[in-house]
Amino acid sequence: MQIQKRRAGLVGLVCLGLFLFIVKAHAAYVSRFEVITFDPAMDNTDYFTVSGSQNLKAWQGHLGFYFDYSNRPLQFVATGAAVGRQSVIDNLFVFDAYGALGFTDWFEMGLTVPVVVYNQFFTDDADADPDHGGGVGDLKFMMKFRALDIDKHRVGLSFMPFMTLPTGDVVRYMGNGHMTGGAIIILDGQFHERFSMSLNVGAALRDDVTRNAVRIDDQFLYGLAGNLKFGKGWEGIAEVYGSTVMRDFFSVSNSTPLEAGGGIRYVFGDSGFGLDVGATVGIIDGVGSPRVRGFAGLRWTSPITEDCPECPPPAPPPDPRIQGGKIVLWGKIFYDTDKATIKPISYPVLDDVVDVMQKNPHLRLVEVQGHCDARASDAYNMKLSQARAESARSYLISKGVDASRLTAKGYGESQPIADNTTKEGMSQNRRTEFVIIQQDSVYPASSAPVQ
Repeated sequence: MQIQKRRAGLVGLVCLGLFLFIVKAHAAYVSRFEVITFDPAMDNTDYFTVSGSQNLKAWQGHLGFYFDYSNRPLQFVATGAAVGRQSVIDNLFVFDAYGALGFTDWFEMGLTVPVVVYNQFFTDDADADPDHGGGVGDLKFMMKFRALDIDKHRVGLSFMPFMTLPTGDVVRYMGNGHMTGGAIIILDGQFHERFSMSLNVGAALRDDVTRNAVRIDDQFLYGLAGNLKFGKGWEGIAEVYGSTVMRDFFSVSNSTPLEAGGGIRYVFGDSGFGLDVGATVGIIDGVGSPRVRGFAGLRWTSPITEDCPECPPPAPPPDPRIQGGKIVLWGKIFYDTDKATIKPISYPVLDDVVDVMQKNPHLRLVEVQGHCDARASDAYNMKLSQARAESARSYLISKGVDASRLTAKGYGESQPIADNTTKEGMSQNRRTEFVIIQQDSVYPASSAPVQ
């Protein structure tokens, strides 16, 4: 009961603080539009600015910051004596501090505070000296409601309403000068143990503002991102994101910013820390879309705490690469013709088997099976399949799998899975399989749940 009261008090305190911000900001109401378009995802997503559908767990927190540099994020068509495009902001450095807190496994809240460290700003007079002012940008507040759990269904769906508060400097285009609000729908998928993608689409409702022949009104928002885990702790991330004014919908370039790029994330083991480095380029020269952008950030997610310390640990989610008593391969194992030499193209497939064995220590014994088609004699096929099974077993051992967990056996042509009279059928019969012979419970004996 005391814990629930403290949690309710925390939520009330957050809401009160936001209300005071709104009241104060509304008093300085002057409509404009901002050029800070790098908007980091506020929780433990697999991407930089594109959100994933998964929520933080109940009372799990996430904190982070980014340093973001953009070159020429705002240019107007020149007027008067000037020609071409007139850069109003040449260089912009922004420090983004952000965080989120899960209240249930399906609901969380987050906040981003952008701080402009350096803004090389020119007035509308092309001959004027630049101004290097800084300050706080518009605060952004979000809530996320998860509808479909990607961990269970490999497809996730969430709804994320948001609002911004007019705390930024409207003269230097660091704030909108008015409240904005909207919502984003998040749809993502886990396509492989190492690869995921997320699509964000939504809308932002805002005042209709025109400055130097650029009109910004209600906007359609979108973003697409992919994450590839290519090494221990290493992830590659690619993103494309932008917006367009709904009344024009991609027909006016200066109100349709679009950026694309990517970067690297390194996750420091189980510490909860991650380091991000990346860059984007402006594809469409709209408001906020720079020629080039570079960013770096540090993030941390708190460990999940349980309310019942004496309860047994939950069972780990099933590895999707283990199905039907076998380790399912995403590719085929190829050998040199009539030999047991593994072709290098098959190394990544075997490396995935190594990963399964290392992440599933309950697999006590796996039989590496070699199979052949019906060509050649039975004795020759039996000998070749045995040699190939032993070759695959040796590769796994060389990569760190304990030899006692692996055995090799050749079955020759005795277990076909397709017609040996066709080329396609023979190709299917020439195969290497990894069959689970013995396995333990996923719980250690000392913490197994009581039946």
